[in-house]
Amino acid sequence: MFKILLVEDEIFMRKGIIKLIDWGRLGFEIAYEAGNGQEALEILKSEKVDVIITDIKMPVMDGIELIKRVSEKFENKPPIIIISGYNEFEFAKAAIKYGVNDYLLKPIDENELIQTLEKIKTRILSEKEEYKKKELFEYVRRNSAFIKALEIQNDDFLGNSSEDGVKKYFGISKQETFQYEDDLTIYEKLMETEKSVNTKYSNKGVEIKCYLDSYFNLLFIVNAIQNSKKNGLVKQIFNEIRNLLNLQTIIVQECISYLKIHTLYKQLLRKFNFVQFYEKSGIIEASEIGEFEHYLEDKKLSKELIRLIEEKRFEDINVKISKFFDECQTNKVSPDVIKGYILLAVLEIIDYFEAYQLFETDSIKFIFRTNMQKSKFLDKVMEILEQIINCIDENSKFNGSSFMKKIELFIKENYNKDITIKSIAQQFYINPIYLGRMFKKHFNMPFNKYLHLVRIENAKRLLLKTDMKIYEIAKEVGYSDPDYFALKFEEYVGKSPSKFRNSVSVNEE
Repeated sequence: MFKILLVEDEIFMRKGIIKLIDWGRLGFEIAYEAGNGQEALEILKSEKVDVIITDIKMPVMDGIELIKRVSEKFENKPPIIIISGYNEFEFAKAAIKYGVNDYLLKPIDENELIQTLEKIKTRILSEKEEYKKKELFEYVRRNSAFIKALEIQNDDFLGNSSEDGVKKYFGISKQETFQYEDDLTIYEKLMETEKSVNTKYSNKGVEIKCYLDSYFNLLFIVNAIQNSKKNGLVKQIFNEIRNLLNLQTIIVQECISYLKIHTLYKQLLRKFNFVQFYEKSGIIEASEIGEFEHYLEDKKLSKELIRLIEEKRFEDINVKISKFFDECQTNKVSPDVIKGYILLAVLEIIDYFEAYQLFETDSIKFIFRTNMQKSKFLDKVMEILEQIINCIDENSKFNGSSFMKKIELFIKENYNKDITIKSIAQQFYINPIYLGRMFKKHFNMPFNKYLHLVRIENAKRLLLKTDMKIYEIAKEVGYSDPDYFALKFEEYVGKSPSKFRNSVSVNEE
């Protein structure tokens, strides 16, 4: 609702104007009433008014003087509508030079008043939208300049961490949902948060500035005039920011005079990643975190997990990993170190159980590069291990000589067709990479070599026992190209198909 200040000395005239139209339906309300210009000025000193409707002739201070004072004292003065009688028309014209928007003649026409208000509302909305755009543009410009200086470590731009008579507090946080929102939407939220907090604490000697870096980290700088009572107030302000932006954690540190802003930024960012990973919440002083370990003693986690998987003690795997994470948290091990260690352990388990077909290495590495919290990271690790376990269970169905005999029989019955390890795997509902490895282990040779041997043995039989031409035999055993058949035959037998046939015939004579 747009708030109207109605200035009219005649009480009955005021009440008549109030009842003349449905103000609420138009988006307005008569929020304040005054009997003369002096009363109106007192209201304007303490209250925000969107529109002034004023009579001209009034005691103490008339409408013309009121309009003049408003024009002089208020930079962003509200739109003004004059109510005048015919004999006051010259006064009304004089008021135009002070930026009066419109005037209405008494008695006020209902439709004319509505049209005037609609016109003013359109103008107010347009001006607010334009002002908001300019405000947002200025905020984005300021943010970009600061972040650029921060990233390239421009000390001249950033200045020292503290100034005479002012304490600076630096806070870092992150809002995961911001990664999926439009940049301008994020900037608008930060700008509104900044305005809201600064307005609320304007009389407390503090000021905040909000920033967004290239990785969606939120940075907050609070300037506070030094005194002994400021620390509690600063924490209160950071809590206000946390609630407005729905943040789980903000890590905060008072800036030390010798410390450059970019150095403090890097330190706090590492500590924030630590508290975010371990899912701490609230306003956390950086000093509470202290330093954390960048080294993890090799606890042979992969060997322990492999043993549990082989012993089918699947319920103990989660317990083992959870305990590992708890120990890391107690010892304050860096999340990056933990992720690297777990990645290595997972790759060792995949290699041990030959479960390469389940994952692409790059996709696994991507999972471990993301800034997940500990619980989500643990879930993702368990998800990967569960896939490996399921793969082992599935593959166990195909282990043993009985299954490979089925494969062998299938090849001997279909060797002359266009078969591949992939097509056979589809026939038997098994992963082709796993089948290829199992085939090589069972027959001591890869599938393609085995298939050539079967085809060549059958070709030798046809060469000896039939009068079929060589190109016919090639096609019969599965080679569409006679030259390629001859090449492979000589490779495996040591002589061409024709020489093989002739040599055997000579020996028989």
